Amino acid sequence: MIAISTACKQALIGIEIGDKTISNSLPSNCKHSENILFTIDKMLDEIGEEFANNQTFAVVVGPGSFTGIRIGVSLIKGLLGGENQKVVVPITTFDLMAYSYIKNFTIDDEFACIINGLSGYYFVCRYNKRGQKIGEEELVTTLPNCTLVGLEEEELGQVQINPTAGELLQLAKEKFNKGEAISAKEVCPLYLRKSQAESNLEDKKQS
Repeated sequence: MIAISTACKQALIGIEIGDKTISNSLPSNCKHSENILFTIDKMLDEIGEEFANNQTFAVVVGPGSFTGIRIGVSLIKGLLGGENQKVVVPITTFDLMAYSYIKNFTIDDEFACIINGLSGYYFVCRYNKRGQKIGEEELVTTLPNCTLVGLEEEELGQVQINPTAGELLQLAKEKFNKGEAISAKEVCPLYLRKSQAESNLEDKKQS
C-alpha cells in the first residue's frame, strides 16, 4: 500500500510493502507537486523496495486545497493510467481527521470535523462517537452545535488535531480490507465548492 494526502498544507505519505513500513510528511512550505514523487522514491529506497512491488494505493480526495487535491488525484491517475482493477482507496479529509481524533482522544458524543472553506464558509462532516459518518459532507456558514474538531494548521475548532502519515496508512488498510477500493478511473476529487478562479470567471460572464 502507498497512501498519500496532499489536500492540506502538510503532505502525508505512508508506505507498507510486505513487512516493511515507512511514513513521512512534507512541510507546508515544500512544493508538493515537485517533491511528492521524489519523496516516494526515496522512501522506497530506504526500505529496499521498488514501486513495481506495490499493488494498492490510497489517496485523500478532499476537501481542502484545490491545488493540493488535484495533485493527489492526478498523481494516482497518472501512475495507474488505464488500470481497471479496484486498487485505489479514496479517503476524505474528514475521515482521516475523525480517525485521528478517535485514536488520540476519549470520545463521549458525536462530533463534527471542520475545515476552513474561506470567505466565511466551512467544510463540515458529522460523526457519531464510534467514528461513523452522519449525513454527507457539507459547505456551511453556520457551524453545528457539537464538539468541533479542526486541524492544527488552521487553528479551528474546540479540539485541534494533526493527522499523521501512519494514521493515514492504517486507515487506508482498514478501508481496503472492508472492500472500499475502486479503480483509478473512478477516483474523483471532493471539492464541495468551486475554486476562486471558477467563481471569478462566472462573475465575469454574468456581468
